[in-house]
This record gives sequence, C-alpha cells and structure tokens, in this order.
Amino acid sequence: MKGESFTIAESQVTREPPQVATVPDKKISYVRRLFSEGPGEYDFLLKVLSLGRDNYWRDCMREKANLKPNSSVLDIACGTGLVTYTFARKEKAYVVGVDVTSEMLQQAISLGSYKNSDVDFVLARAEDLPFRDECFDASTISLALRNVSSQVETLSEMKRCTKRGSEVMTLDFARPKGKLFSPFYNFYIFKLLPSIGRLISRHWKTIFLYLANSIQKSRDPERIKETMDSIGLADTEIKRLTHGTTALVSGRK
Repeated sequence: MKGESFTIAESQVTREPPQVATVPDKKISYVRRLFSEGPGEYDFLLKVLSLGRDNYWRDCMREKANLKPNSSVLDIACGTGLVTYTFARKEKAYVVGVDVTSEMLQQAISLGSYKNSDVDFVLARAEDLPFRDECFDASTISLALRNVSSQVETLSEMKRCTKRGSEVMTLDFARPKGKLFSPFYNFYIFKLLPSIGRLISRHWKTIFLYLANSIQKSRDPERIKETMDSIGLADTEIKRLTHGTTALVSGRK
C-alpha cells in the first residue's frame, strides 16, 4: 500500500477490490444491485442532482476536516471516488475509499487520477469496517447515509476508526425549509428528475425514483446530529448548503 505511516493489513487495503460473499441484508443487496449497473454514469447523475454544486459541497467537507499535512482520511460509501480524490488531490492526504459495490470501486480505479493519487479502495460494509481503532485523521460519508442499513452502526464505526480530536462528517441531501425555494426543489426532485430518467433509460428511471423516495424518507439533519450526540461525538453542528438542499453534519471525537 502507499501510505507508509498507515499500518493495516495488506489483505484489508488492496489495489483491486476483493470478491466478498453476499451480505444477508436486503437493503445492502438492493443498493449494490441498483448502483452496479451504471457506475460510469454516476458522476454525471450527481451533476444533474446537485445542479452543478457538488464540487462546492466537497470543498466544504474538506475545509471542515481542517487537516494537517500527511493526514489520512476514511471515505465511506465512496462510489466512484469523487470525495476520495478531492481529499487526496487538494489536501495531499492518504485516503481510503470504502464501498459495498464492486463495480463502483472498479470505476474509481479506472480513472486516470488513480495512478497519481495516494488512495486505496476497499470493498466492505459501512457497518463493519475492517480497520483498527483510531487510525484516520478524519472520516466522511457523502450523499449515502440514506443508503446504509444502520446509521447508528455506520457513524459508530466511523467514530471508532477516527483519531481523538478529529472530525466525523456526513454530507447528504436535505429538504429545504424556505417558502420560496422549497416548492421548486420538490418539483425538481420528485417530479422533473423521475421524468428525465424515464426519457433516458429504464435504469436511470429506477435510480431517480429511488433517490427521490430516499430523500423524502431520509432523516433531517437535526436527527443525524442527535445520533452523533448519542454516540458520544462532541461539538456537533449542522451547516446547511445551497438553500438547504444539502446539509453537512459534523462532530468531533
């Protein structure tokens, strides 16, 4: 592995995502199946969902992490590695990206920046991470806390793997509360996007419908903050972004 100061077993951090047995979890199986069919389209899909603001959201996470040189970062549900590469490129950090979908990790590895970045990718569940305690200088999960089977277990694992005094962060879609922007957002997410998906392909229709429904049913940032408080994170706070369409919730171990 690349990071000399980062000591974990080679079998746990590998250049090629390992094949793992199917986890007997209906939600994980569904998410894995849903996102395995179109990893090459995911980055464009996110641009559409975010109205082009996803770069700004990742930079907000990076600033909140407040990393020192040669830091290590854990990126949960990394997908195609957008957050992973952002931290590696802009912060010169060693970053481990974790995802449950092998096809997503293969797409991340296929990107040209992989060879020139200090990153590794691991195929694993967010609720059961294969890392030792307190080995990362920050941990993140971006636009995916809605997709895990247990938010409490996921955040607890992120806390366990993060060093004392470091940030545990989650960035996810939220429902804006403003009277002016909220109607536009609801129309865009719940009406327009599924219609666009139907025009593109059956797969995009399924993804957009899933994302819209998961956003509608997801916990609001205040409840995520309460969960962080309940597992013992300190100085928890919420930063709403882009008219409240997303929220960065963070806590310090």
